[in-house]
Amino acid sequence: MITLFTACIFFCMTTISLAAEQATVIYDGMVLTEDVTWRGSILVKGFVVVAPQTTLRIEPGTVVRFAATAVQQVPNLVIQGRIHAVGTSDRPIVLTSDLSKPVRGSWGGVVLLSTEKRNLLDCCRIEYAETGIDVRYSTLTMKAVSIVQAKTALLSHDGIVQMTGSTISDSETGIEIYNSEFDGRDTTVSSCQRGCVLSKSAVVFASPKIVNNQQTGLDAEECRIKITNGEFSGNGVGARIKGGEGQIVMSSFIGNRQTALHLFGARIKIQRCLFAGNSQDALRTEDGLALLLNNAFSSNGGYNLYNAGREVVSARQNWWRTTDQSLIGQKIHDAVRDKNSGTVHVFPWLIEKPQFMP
Repeated sequence: MITLFTACIFFCMTTISLAAEQATVIYDGMVLTEDVTWRGSILVKGFVVVAPQTTLRIEPGTVVRFAATAVQQVPNLVIQGRIHAVGTSDRPIVLTSDLSKPVRGSWGGVVLLSTEKRNLLDCCRIEYAETGIDVRYSTLTMKAVSIVQAKTALLSHDGIVQMTGSTISDSETGIEIYNSEFDGRDTTVSSCQRGCVLSKSAVVFASPKIVNNQQTGLDAEECRIKITNGEFSGNGVGARIKGGEGQIVMSSFIGNRQTALHLFGARIKIQRCLFAGNSQDALRTEDGLALLLNNAFSSNGGYNLYNAGREVVSARQNWWRTTDQSLIGQKIHDAVRDKNSGTVHVFPWLIEKPQFMP
């Protein structure tokens, strides 16, 4: 006869984490002081700290699950030494929560803490973390890394981050960078509340796809920024840049629901970019420190160019989809419409769409 007590024990035993049963190694609140290689199935309870001068290697196909302890602190992996996690396209490394029904923030994430060694994540997937990767005064290279369902996917304070061929999606904030050097190439940030938040950093984006983010695709303040071959589409605001300097070249701003590109006192050269099909203004500038050259504007719901500042904006040699001066003027907001706005210089304009557009 099965008593209630026996039934309870049986139930508890059957609900023990499958990861715990299959784990080749279980780590429970450990500091690693010697080089270690992880393979197969790993369960981390609470935390693992990789001490200075120690290297953690993770082999292809390894699945690392993180489980909270009784103190209910979110579990995480802290790197003070070095991490070298290299998977393959058919056998990626997965870092995830141990919960049967995880949500964003189910575990803490990977924290790089004052390590300037050659940390590498290659062909890795990180999911359901509070902060997928948290870089603090550290250096990190990421290749083909996927971060999904995080509160913040990638965060860097005073770090040096190189990111190639990676994807960030379905997170509250995709990339958050402060006082850092960031180089992102062939990287996609999609379906987040906020795509990229950048502050006081040197940022390079080559061929980024920043798409379908609910609020803002890119929000930069006091940065030195260079964007080439970028795609900003389907976002709330495509990109907002306040202060700083740089250039945006060969990039497209298409189908954003609010302003496609909004500049606040930023010294930005915008060249050979396409602004098309945005629901509101294509480009809005305040304080007139932008230079527009060889761009194309088409079918935007608001103004093609809205000068909300008092200074002159140079927008000569751009294509406005027409050569009719009155039609061009209808889509420009400047001193002609509002005496409190500065003038926009559009003449001479291009008579055809520039070649070599995105």
